[in-house]
Amino acid sequence: MKLNLPDSLESSDVYANDPFPLFEIENILDEKTYKELLEEFPDSSFFNKKRAKLGNKSSLSCIDSSFFEFLEQSSIWKSFYLTMNSETMVKKLFRLMMNDLNKIPERSIFPRKITLENIKLVKKWRLDRLSKLYNKISYLFKPKTNRIRIFFEFSRLENDCFVPPHTEADGKIFTLLIYFPSQNISEFDKERLGTNFYKKTKNNLDIWDSEQMNEAEANNFYKNYDIFYKTKFSKNKLSGFIKTSNSWHDTIRFDNLKEDRKSFNMFFYQYHKYRI
Repeated sequence: MKLNLPDSLESSDVYANDPFPLFEIENILDEKTYKELLEEFPDSSFFNKKRAKLGNKSSLSCIDSSFFEFLEQSSIWKSFYLTMNSETMVKKLFRLMMNDLNKIPERSIFPRKITLENIKLVKKWRLDRLSKLYNKISYLFKPKTNRIRIFFEFSRLENDCFVPPHTEADGKIFTLLIYFPSQNISEFDKERLGTNFYKKTKNNLDIWDSEQMNEAEANNFYKNYDIFYKTKFSKNKLSGFIKTSNSWHDTIRFDNLKEDRKSFNMFFYQYHKYRI
């Protein structure tokens, strides 16, 4: 399976690097592949986990056994997962990101600088004890290696669901999203169901290691930050951003939805010395 990636991140259909790097790439997949992924997006019976801290978002992720049960039922999704969870694809994506990654001060010192030469993909999110021990030993004896892992997640947001403001956890490097709207989605819903990105206008609340805000914290945040970009909830598009101390984003609380807001999310993480 092939992704239609640009030669550089700056050549994306949408690109910004102030206040932090974000981008959108249209027609990321061929139409046939995208249509098959849309048609075989997991139905609601697979989503038995709601995340209260994320505005009651329903998710099916690679830490759930049912995630892999679903992949065995859908050859197109299994093929896409294997394409993304490959070292070849990971290095292609990091090649696109590297120029912007190198401009983030925290990336040069913590936990270790990422280069194309020192990337090593760990394909499993959860490891058994022997694998964890191997990775800890490798970390010590191969100090130039950066172990990268990807958290895969199907997401559904129903009525009265939302995602609170946050910048992402400290181990995350960048995030990729593909939206799966219905074929007959209205222009109104395309506009309102996207992701909001924020910049500071008053007091500085930037933080590197971020958790989702509670209601009081969010209300204070909105007094100090304004939206500078909002993605459209449109088909066959790769939306992404690089994690920084000011990569603030959220979604509104949704109402009057005719169907769930569906997306496939890919979070790229750097292993930490003490979090293997």
